Amino acid sequence: MRRLFYKIFLWFWLGIAVVSATLVASTVLTHSRSAQDERWRQRYGPMVDLWAHREAEVFDHDGRSGLEKYIGSFVKDPGVYGFIFDGEHEVLGRQVPPRVLRVVDQVDQYSVGEPRFFTGERIIGEKAFGPSGRAYVVVVTYPQPPIVPRPVFQYLFADLGRQEIIRLVAVLVVAAFFSLWLARHITSPIEKLRWAVRQIANEHLEARVDKTVVARRDELADLGRDFDSMAQRIDVLVAAQRRLLGDVSHTLRSPLARLSVALGLAREGAAPETSEHLDRIEREADHLNKLIGQLLTIARVDSGVDLEQKKVFDLGLLMEEVAADGDYEARSRNRAVVFSPSSECLIEGAPEMLRNAVENVVRNAVRHTAVETNVEITMRCQRVGEGPQATIQVRDHGAGVSEDAIAELFLPFHQIVDGMRHDGIGLGLAITERAFRLHGGKVTAANVPGGGLIVTLELPMVESNHQPYVG
Repeated sequence: MRRLFYKIFLWFWLGIAVVSATLVASTVLTHSRSAQDERWRQRYGPMVDLWAHREAEVFDHDGRSGLEKYIGSFVKDPGVYGFIFDGEHEVLGRQVPPRVLRVVDQVDQYSVGEPRFFTGERIIGEKAFGPSGRAYVVVVTYPQPPIVPRPVFQYLFADLGRQEIIRLVAVLVVAAFFSLWLARHITSPIEKLRWAVRQIANEHLEARVDKTVVARRDELADLGRDFDSMAQRIDVLVAAQRRLLGDVSHTLRSPLARLSVALGLAREGAAPETSEHLDRIEREADHLNKLIGQLLTIARVDSGVDLEQKKVFDLGLLMEEVAADGDYEARSRNRAVVFSPSSECLIEGAPEMLRNAVENVVRNAVRHTAVETNVEITMRCQRVGEGPQATIQVRDHGAGVSEDAIAELFLPFHQIVDGMRHDGIGLGLAITERAFRLHGGKVTAANVPGGGLIVTLELPMVESNHQPYVG
């Protein structure tokens, strides 16, 4: 989100800065050109006035030759040309540019007096009378100035006064604050929407968009209200699903208990030939009882009831107990569980929920590791990224699973039919993944080169100044 904030801020600020700089530059350029035109008029206006009267006098007394000599004596600057007209004819017979002819017609309409300035074309014209009383029009042309007579930056800064600089800086500072406010005004509700989305993604379905967002009167407020409606609907549907799952599981317990009683009564008077069928019924009833138990467990995990009893405890002690219980079960299968303890790892959470979650992984490993092999459990407590983290790894020496099926290991009721991983009801690892996710951790799995599967369980640790729970 920060990228969007800075983009909005910089684009608005740069846009205002460019417009402001353009206005200042155009103002300076216009003012500088006006000042330059005024200096040109003040410098050459009196000179043309003097030349006009003198040329009329020389031409009346000395004729064409005297006028040529006079003009040659003072016109020294390159690009400066003087013309004198008697009516429509140039008295010296020189070729006259069209722009000069247009000026002659205009000047001839004025009465004798001061020079007439044609600033855009850099021409000065004046009507003067000679001693004979004849009227002449004198026109002097000057070189056109360049649009920017000096290098652009030198030109700007030379004419950019202190006041203009102060104004420009003030505009940029105000534009920066305005752009900052505008960028914050746009991105702040997006950030709050993003927070709500993350909460929903982490199964905190009670999360809603901040009230300051829905109180706005724009499209972002509409989006916030639509998001809240969606979240409310999801919350209702998920709650209904969890409630149905729990109610069905509890409801099935009663007929299952009656079935067990009836099965016991049936065994008392059963004929020997029916014993096999009764054993089959008992196994299926046990399987159904386990299924119902795990359904109740996953419903309890999803509800987060156990998280209300959070405690700070040492994960290492819990893992020693889980490893001991797993080893006891593994020895009956000609296998073993080996645990490599680590330093103290303080965790805040529901101990029983995490115990059951880790036991599911260990029992799954014991069930699938090869005969006369060990299930290896390691635990590390270290600072990773922004905070300390506990990492548990459970590795078996079984057949592993296909790479395509690894991502499906933690889905409810999903059984992997790869090698020996086809028994069970497919809820144990799903319970583990949900329990760790509720504690802010995660569970991943990967095949081990040489055979076997390794399951990695990660949990955030608390700071070491917390006192562990002992109970």
